[in-house]
Amino acid sequence: MPLLIHPGFHKTGTTWLQQQVFSDTRAFHMLFDHEEIDRLFIRPHDLVFSAGDTAREVTAARSPANSPLIDVISSETLSGEMFTGSRLSNVVAQRLAETCGPAKILLTVRSQLAVTRSIYIQYLKRGGGLSIEDFLGYRPEPNYGWFNVDVIHYGRLARRYGKLFGHDNVLVLPQELMAADRKAWLGHLFRFVTGGEAPDELSLDGRPREGVSPPASGMRLLRTANLFRAGPLSPNAIRPLGWLGTLLHRAAYKWKLGDAAAQKRLKDAISAHFAGQFGATNRLLQDYCPVDLAALGYEMA
Repeated sequence: MPLLIHPGFHKTGTTWLQQQVFSDTRAFHMLFDHEEIDRLFIRPHDLVFSAGDTAREVTAARSPANSPLIDVISSETLSGEMFTGSRLSNVVAQRLAETCGPAKILLTVRSQLAVTRSIYIQYLKRGGGLSIEDFLGYRPEPNYGWFNVDVIHYGRLARRYGKLFGHDNVLVLPQELMAADRKAWLGHLFRFVTGGEAPDELSLDGRPREGVSPPASGMRLLRTANLFRAGPLSPNAIRPLGWLGTLLHRAAYKWKLGDAAAQKRLKDAISAHFAGQFGATNRLLQDYCPVDLAALGYEMA
C-alpha cells in the first residue's frame, strides 16, 4: 500500500481528518503525531537536517509489507506556518521527497476568501489583536514574518509536489466537497490511493465537527479579551486581569447580536483586499482536482 502524505493546507478540515478519518484503524495507520512530524521534518535547521536519519525513522514506522492499511503522514504544519508566510513549505516538501520514498500526496484546500476568514479567526483565537484590515495590510520590517498571500496560492505548492513525487501522485480535494458530500470526497481519496472504492463500513456521515469558532459578531470581544488573556500571539497580556480575559473570551463565543452585519464587513474587507489575485494559480490547482473548483466558488482566470 503506498504511503499517503497529507501536508495540509491549514484551515481546510485537517484536524477533522486526523481525528475522525485517519485515526480509523480499520483503514489507516498514522505514522507520527504533530510533535514527531515537527521534530523530523520541520524543526531541524538546514545545516543539521539528516535525510538518512529521518528516512530510517519513517521506514521503521511503516506497516508490514502485507498490511492492508494505508500509512499516513498528516499535518498541516508541513505546508508552513500560516502567520509567517509559510516560507518553509518548499524546504519541507523537499525533505519529504528525500526521506519518504514514493508516496501519494493529498492536498486539502478551501476557497481563498473563506480560508482567509478562517485564518484570521484562528489568529484571534491564538491571541491576536489586529482588525481584519490591519491583519491583511500589515507589512513587517525586513527579517520579520507575517501573513503572506502566497500561503493561499495553493497551486504553486501543488505543482511543486507534482515535480517531486510525480504529477499523477498529487490529489487536491476541496473542503467544500467534504462539507457537501463526504461519501464522494472519500471515494475520490480511495480511488487515488488504492485504485478501488472506500470500504462500506468507513462512512464519514455522523462524525462530529472539530474546532468550533466564534461568530463574527464576537470578534471585537475576542480582540479585547486577548489584552488580558495570554496566548501564543499575546505573551504580554495583562495577566493579573486574566479573569477578565477569560470572561470576555467566553462571551465572544456566545455573542450573536449583529452577526450578519459583522460577517458582511469581514467578507467585504477580505474580498476588497484580494480581488482578482487567485485565478492563475487556481488554474494550476485544477489540474490536480477531480471536481470543478469554479463551481465551488474558486476564482479562475
